[in-house]
Amino acid sequence: MVETLMQLTVRDILQRPLFQKAETIASEEALNRTVRWVHIMEVTQIGKLLSGNELILSTGIGWHDDEELSLSFLRQLIDSGASGLCIELGTYTKKPSDAMIELAKRENFPLLFFHEEVRYIDITQDLHAYFIHQHHRMVYELEALSTKLNQLLLSGKGIMPLLKLLHHTTGTQVAFFPLNAEAEFVPHMPKAKADSFYEQWIYGEMFATPDLKRGLAHRPILALDHLFADLLLQSEQELSEFQILALDRCATAIAQEMMRTKYMEERRRYKDEMWVTDWLSGKHAEKEVREYISSIKPAAKLYGLTVCVFRLNLKMAEWKEGEELLIQKNMVARAIFEGEGYFLLPAILHDHIVFVLIDQMKQLKWKDRLLRAIDRLRKTEHNPESALFAGTLGIGKYMTDLSRAKESYESARETVAIQTDIGPLSSPFFNDLHTYRIISGLKKTGMLPALIEEYIGPLARYDQEKNGQLLKTLKVFLSLSGSKQDTAKELFIVRQTLYHRLEKIASLLGEDYLVADKRLAIELALNAYEYTYGAIQ
Repeated sequence: MVETLMQLTVRDILQRPLFQKAETIASEEALNRTVRWVHIMEVTQIGKLLSGNELILSTGIGWHDDEELSLSFLRQLIDSGASGLCIELGTYTKKPSDAMIELAKRENFPLLFFHEEVRYIDITQDLHAYFIHQHHRMVYELEALSTKLNQLLLSGKGIMPLLKLLHHTTGTQVAFFPLNAEAEFVPHMPKAKADSFYEQWIYGEMFATPDLKRGLAHRPILALDHLFADLLLQSEQELSEFQILALDRCATAIAQEMMRTKYMEERRRYKDEMWVTDWLSGKHAEKEVREYISSIKPAAKLYGLTVCVFRLNLKMAEWKEGEELLIQKNMVARAIFEGEGYFLLPAILHDHIVFVLIDQMKQLKWKDRLLRAIDRLRKTEHNPESALFAGTLGIGKYMTDLSRAKESYESARETVAIQTDIGPLSSPFFNDLHTYRIISGLKKTGMLPALIEEYIGPLARYDQEKNGQLLKTLKVFLSLSGSKQDTAKELFIVRQTLYHRLEKIASLLGEDYLVADKRLAIELALNAYEYTYGAIQ
C-alpha cells in the first residue's frame, strides 16, 4: 500500500517513456523533489499562478534572449515551490545561460532539457492521468483504512493496534506521547534512541531543523477541547499526502479510543463515589485511605490532601443528562489537575461538586498550582448553561494526615458559606480567612449584633444621623497603626479635621479605645460590621 501511494518525484518522472531522452541537471536532493501536478507556462510574471510542487514545461519563448529575465523567471519558480523546469531546446531556446544553471544548482532545483521536439500535451496527459489514478487509489485506500480503524475500535483492544496499523499503512516511524504516561513507538526504539527522540520533540528541535521537519507530521489528540496526547509520524523523506491523511484518520480514532477508555474509567469512579463520601464523613482510617488510593492509582504519591468545593447553581435533578455531563467534566478536570501535580477524587455532596485532591509534590507551591488548575478548568467551560465550575469556590485546609479529609471538607464548605455573606474572594483558601472565621462562628451563635453594638454601635448611629464618617476614620486610623499624619493623608482631610473626629470617637467609645485588648475587640467589631453590612464607605 505504501509503495503504490508514494508521491511522484522528479526521479520517478525521468523513468517514464516521454522523458527517456531528457538531459538532466539535478543533484540527488533535486531529484527527490515531489511533483503533484504538471503545468505549461510561457509567461514571465508568475505571481500567484502556482501553488507549489508543479513540474513546469516551457519553450522559453518569453525569456530565452534576455538573461536577466530568464534568471527572474527561474527565481520566481523556485520561490513559488515549483518542483522543476523542463525546457524544449531548439526553436526558441538553444541553451539556457550559465547563470541559470548555476542558480538551479545552488538552489537544488532540477532542470530537464529536451533536445528533440516533444509534444507537451502528451506529457501533461500522461502525468495527469497518473495523478488522477493515484488520487482515486488514495481515496479507496483511505476508505479501507477507516474501515480497519473502526473494526479495531469495536474490538476494544486499545491504542497499540491502532498505532501498528498506522505504521503498516504509512511505512513510517510512529510515536505516541500520552500525557502523564509512557511514550509508545512503532516500530520499537531502543531506550536511548527513544529518549533522544522524545527530548527533540519536547524542546522543539524537530521542527527547528529543516531536514527533520520535512519528514515529520504531528497531530494533537484532543477530546472535550483538552489535549490528551501527541501523535507523530517521522520519515527520512518528505511525507506524502496519503501519509498525512492516514495520520489524520488514525488521530481521530485514537481520540475516540482514549475518550471511550477514560469515559469507562470515569463511570467506574463515579460509581465508587460512596467510598469517597464515607471518607469525607470521617469513616476511613489512614491505612484504609492509602490502600484504596493505591488500588486505583498504584504509583500515586500521597504527601497530603486538600478538598475543593464548587457550589452548584442547579440541583443535579434539574440537569439535562446531568450524570453524563459530570463524567465528561471530571475527565477534563482530572487531566488538568494531574498536570499540576494533583490526583483527583470527585464526588457530589449537598449540591456541591467536591474534589478531593491528593498532592503528588510535597506541598511545593500547592496554592499556586491549585489556583492555576482551577483557572484552566474554568476556561474550558464555554457554554454558561453547562458550566459546573463557575459557582462559588471554597478550598479547605491542607492535611498531611489522609484520614482527616472530613476536616478539610468542612473548612472548604465554611469558606463557601462565608463568601455567601461577603462575596467572592480572590484567594478562596480557608487558611487565608483569618478574622472571617471568627466572625462566621459568632454569627452562628447569634452574638454578632451584640459585638457590633457594644464596641462600635455609637459610631454607627452617629454616622447614620450626621454623616460623620467616624467608622471609616477609625478603620483607617487603626489600619495605619495610629499614625495621624498618614490617616489624614489617606482620608484627604486636614489634620485639624482628623483631630476633631478622633476626639468625637473617644467621647463615644471611651478614652481607652486604643488600649490593646479593647482595640482588638473594636477591630473585630469593625470587621464584623463589614461582614454584615458591606464595606465601610
